[in-house]
Amino acid sequence: MKHTKSIHTVLFIFLAVFVLPLNFAVLHGQSAKKNSVRLTLDYVKVMNGQGYLDIKAISRIDKQMTNVPHIDLKVYYEFEDEEFFLGNTATDAGGKSSYILPSLDRIRADSTNTYTIGIAFEGNDRFKRASKTINFKDANITTKLATKDSVNYIEATLTEAITDLPIAEIPLKVQVKRLIHPLPIGEEFNYTDENGTVIVPVEEGIPGRDGNLTLEVVLSDSDDYGTVKDIRVAPFGVPIIEESTFNENTLWGPRGKTPLFILLFTLFLVLVTWGPILYLIRNLYRITKS
Repeated sequence: MKHTKSIHTVLFIFLAVFVLPLNFAVLHGQSAKKNSVRLTLDYVKVMNGQGYLDIKAISRIDKQMTNVPHIDLKVYYEFEDEEFFLGNTATDAGGKSSYILPSLDRIRADSTNTYTIGIAFEGNDRFKRASKTINFKDANITTKLATKDSVNYIEATLTEAITDLPIAEIPLKVQVKRLIHPLPIGEEFNYTDENGTVIVPVEEGIPGRDGNLTLEVVLSDSDDYGTVKDIRVAPFGVPIIEESTFNENTLWGPRGKTPLFILLFTLFLVLVTWGPILYLIRNLYRITKS
């Protein structure tokens, strides 16, 4: 009888130590709250280049919006209520990704010439599944350079790619490409006329390498067409003159190019400082010898 009670006691201890904590961990894992993921998706087309998707994933964690890094995404397009796989991508450490699209000739549009492209996240242990789609039509921007009465101009025309019809009353940005932030020229928004065209004068005096300016005409974040950009190099700038003084005697030059007046002044300070000291030492030596 005592032996049976001992066996029951050992079994109870085993269940309390090993089995119950395991079941609790499983239940806790099943009931752990997953965070929602918000996906943003933008279509960007660069003329004479490839279109791509700008993707970003964020989530609200501990009451703060946080980027969601390293999640796998499926890219697809929709046609007649069916999904057609295009490829896979993943967000980087900042929660961003750029996916280069194949030619739109390989993606079917609906009867209104509208493309539907989506991305999907299947979810994981921390985040719920999510998806996002965008709709856009294909548009083209063509640019021409002209000079009239000593004034330089850039002319841009916006048309639908499939029908080649002009797109009127749409704002275009014209800017000079710069390393950090583009330099806008013309009006803040230049609206296309009935021919889908804008003509913008290029100001004089803008510096550029070898006198060339990289001009950009941008249709930005359009609900119907996404972002479309055309880049044109124009000889409308002022050549940049490099005034390098590296091999000259300057304060900011290398050690071997120290200005002569600094060397002479330094030598003068050394003589003024050490001259009296050496003179006193010499006199003390003569006193001790006398």
